[in-house]
Amino acid sequence: MVPKQCHQVSSLSTSLQMGLFDFLNPEEAKKRKEAKEREIEEQIRLQNEIRDRRKNPKKMEEYEAKVRVRRNLRMAGNDEAADMLSAKMYDSEVDAEES
Repeated sequence: MVPKQCHQVSSLSTSLQMGLFDFLNPEEAKKRKEAKEREIEEQIRLQNEIRDRRKNPKKMEEYEAKVRVRRNLRMAGNDEAADMLSAKMYDSEVDAEES
């Protein structure tokens, strides 16, 4: 006697995203568009900060002082501290604007 084998067809859909044809997927297109818009907004914000800083002598002095400190840290070999300072150079201006 031969045992009966039941073959079930799986209706599960697995999607493997290879990247080659992801541009056809509307969800991926929407994600790319949103990411691009966020990047543009961030660039505009940074450009506005630069413009405002150039117009305000006090802000420019503060910025130049931070740059001098960062450069001195780099020359002393303290790259981690210099990187932390670089990351905070624009954050402090955003916090001041939100307050």
